[in-house]
Amino acid sequence: MPTLLPVTFTFISVLAISLIPLTGWVGMRRDKIGGVLRGDAGDPVLFKRIRIHGNLMENAPLFALVLGASEYAGLGSGWLWLAVATFLIGRIAHYKLYDSSKRGLAMLVTVLPGVLMGLWLLALIWL
Repeated sequence: MPTLLPVTFTFISVLAISLIPLTGWVGMRRDKIGGVLRGDAGDPVLFKRIRIHGNLMENAPLFALVLGASEYAGLGSGWLWLAVATFLIGRIAHYKLYDSSKRGLAMLVTVLPGVLMGLWLLALIWL
Protein backbone atom coordinates (compact mmCIF):
# COMPACT_ATOMS: atom_id res chain seq x y z
CA MET A 1 0.00 0.00 0.00
CA PRO A 2 1.54 3.35 -1.00
CA THR A 3 1.94 5.89 1.76
CA LEU A 4 -0.07 9.05 1.39
CA LEU A 5 2.12 12.17 1.80
CA PRO A 6 5.44 10.36 2.38
CA VAL A 7 7.56 13.53 2.59
CA THR A 8 5.25 15.16 5.13
CA PHE A 9 4.91 12.00 7.21
CA THR A 10 8.69 11.55 7.20
CA PHE A 11 9.19 15.15 8.32
CA ILE A 12 6.63 14.81 11.12
CA SER A 13 8.18 11.53 12.25
CA VAL A 14 11.70 12.96 12.36
CA LEU A 15 10.41 16.01 14.21
CA ALA A 16 8.63 13.84 16.80
CA ILE A 17 11.75 11.74 17.35
CA SER A 18 14.00 14.82 17.62
CA LEU A 19 11.82 16.29 20.35
CA ILE A 20 12.86 13.53 22.77
CA PRO A 21 16.54 14.55 23.02
CA LEU A 22 15.68 18.25 22.73
CA THR A 23 13.24 18.06 25.63
CA GLY A 24 15.79 16.05 27.61
CA TRP A 25 18.39 18.73 26.90
CA VAL A 26 16.15 21.30 28.59
CA GLY A 27 15.30 18.93 31.46
CA MET A 28 18.94 18.09 32.17
CA ARG A 29 19.70 21.79 32.59
CA ARG A 30 16.70 22.20 34.89
CA ASP A 31 18.06 19.38 37.07
CA LYS A 32 21.62 20.71 36.99
CA ILE A 33 20.66 24.13 38.34
CA GLY A 34 18.56 22.81 41.19
CA GLY A 35 15.48 21.14 39.79
CA VAL A 36 13.75 24.20 38.35
CA LEU A 37 10.16 23.18 37.59
CA ARG A 38 8.95 26.29 35.75
CA GLY A 39 10.57 29.15 33.93
CA ASP A 40 14.32 29.56 33.67
CA ALA A 41 15.21 30.75 37.20
CA GLY A 42 17.27 33.52 35.62
CA ASP A 43 19.71 30.99 34.15
CA PRO A 44 20.81 32.20 30.69
CA VAL A 45 21.74 28.69 29.51
CA LEU A 46 18.33 27.31 30.47
CA PHE A 47 16.62 30.31 28.89
CA LYS A 48 18.50 29.68 25.65
CA ARG A 49 17.57 25.99 25.63
CA ILE A 50 13.92 26.76 26.36
CA ARG A 51 13.80 29.30 23.51
CA ILE A 52 15.52 26.98 21.02
CA HIS A 53 13.00 24.26 21.86
CA GLY A 54 10.10 26.73 21.90
CA ASN A 55 11.06 28.33 18.61
CA LEU A 56 11.06 24.93 16.93
CA MET A 57 7.61 24.22 18.33
CA GLU A 58 6.37 27.62 17.20
CA ASN A 59 7.50 27.10 13.61
CA ALA A 60 7.35 23.37 12.87
CA PRO A 61 3.57 22.80 13.06
CA LEU A 62 2.67 25.42 10.47
CA PHE A 63 5.53 24.27 8.25
CA ALA A 64 4.22 20.68 8.51
CA LEU A 65 0.74 21.85 7.53
CA VAL A 66 1.85 23.81 4.48
CA LEU A 67 4.21 20.96 3.55
CA GLY A 68 1.33 18.48 3.70
CA ALA A 69 -0.98 20.76 1.74
CA SER A 70 1.69 21.29 -0.92
CA GLU A 71 2.40 17.59 -1.19
CA TYR A 72 -1.30 16.79 -1.45
CA ALA A 73 -1.74 19.51 -4.10
CA GLY A 74 0.98 17.96 -6.24
CA LEU A 75 4.20 19.87 -5.59
CA GLY A 76 7.05 17.65 -6.76
CA SER A 77 8.95 15.57 -4.22
CA GLY A 78 12.24 17.26 -5.15
CA TRP A 79 10.79 20.63 -4.16
CA LEU A 80 9.29 19.17 -1.00
CA TRP A 81 12.59 17.61 0.10
CA LEU A 82 14.37 20.88 -0.68
CA ALA A 83 11.85 22.71 1.53
CA VAL A 84 12.38 20.20 4.36
CA ALA A 85 16.18 20.44 4.05
CA THR A 86 16.04 24.24 4.04
CA PHE A 87 13.77 24.28 7.09
CA LEU A 88 16.11 21.92 8.96
CA ILE A 89 19.18 23.94 7.95
CA GLY A 90 17.42 27.01 9.32
CA ARG A 91 16.71 25.23 12.61
CA ILE A 92 20.33 24.12 12.97
CA ALA A 93 21.53 27.61 12.08
CA HIS A 94 19.15 29.06 14.69
CA TYR A 95 20.78 26.81 17.31
CA LYS A 96 24.30 27.72 16.19
CA LEU A 97 23.62 31.46 15.79
CA TYR A 98 21.31 31.92 18.78
CA ASP A 99 23.65 34.41 20.49
CA SER A 100 24.62 36.10 17.23
CA SER A 101 23.25 39.14 15.47
CA LYS A 102 22.88 36.80 12.45
CA ARG A 103 20.15 34.77 14.16
CA GLY A 104 17.59 36.62 12.01
CA LEU A 105 19.17 35.05 8.92
CA ALA A 106 18.57 31.62 10.45
CA MET A 107 14.93 32.52 11.00
CA LEU A 108 14.63 33.67 7.39
CA VAL A 109 16.02 30.34 6.20
CA THR A 110 13.55 28.58 8.52
CA VAL A 111 10.41 30.38 7.36
CA LEU A 112 11.27 30.91 3.68
CA PRO A 113 10.31 27.44 2.41
CA GLY A 114 6.94 27.61 4.19
CA VAL A 115 6.25 31.06 2.78
CA LEU A 116 7.17 29.94 -0.73
CA MET A 117 4.97 26.86 -0.51
CA GLY A 118 2.15 29.03 0.84
CA LEU A 119 2.51 31.37 -2.13
CA TRP A 120 2.61 28.41 -4.51
CA LEU A 121 -0.61 27.05 -2.99
CA LEU A 122 -2.35 30.42 -3.29
CA ALA A 123 -1.27 30.73 -6.91
CA LEU A 124 -2.46 27.19 -7.61
CA ILE A 125 -5.87 27.92 -6.11
CA TRP A 126 -6.51 31.46 -7.31
CA LEU A 127 -4.56 32.03 -10.51
